[in-house]
Amino acid sequence: MTNSAETELKHLKTAVRYLIGLLEEGSLVPRYDEATRKEVGLVLQHLLHKVEGLPEGVPDNLVQGTAVRALVEAASEHDEAAQQERTDSLERQLCEAEAWASIHGHQLEPWEQVTGSVMEYQTSCEQCGGFVYVSYNSSYNLLLETCERVKQE
Repeated sequence: MTNSAETELKHLKTAVRYLIGLLEEGSLVPRYDEATRKEVGLVLQHLLHKVEGLPEGVPDNLVQGTAVRALVEAASEHDEAAQQERTDSLERQLCEAEAWASIHGHQLEPWEQVTGSVMEYQTSCEQCGGFVYVSYNSSYNLLLETCERVKQE
């Protein structure tokens, strides 16, 4: 005896939702890093949503196209989220560098974007000429512990 298409769909949805939960939780597949698990889970969520909206009698090639669109949408969301995390981190790095400089008596020039880079900035102290470089994942502070005005003769 075979199950009806409706029963098979119900079982498949239950299994996929459970798999998404396991991927998010991570204990069943610890060798996959968290970002990979989340991205695969997101693809499956998009796929479920897209398949639920398909009309009856859709040819297999269009169903396969739906799977591709789910993958592309999930990758796009992941890229946007990663970009936002980098932007937030860059802003945090800039604020921390400015605060440290201010506390130690430095007066920073306006930040300049590093040539050829999107998320790297540099500045120097107006008084001592000390240098600060910041990116979303690192910073290099070459400012003195206490700002000392450079004597020009």
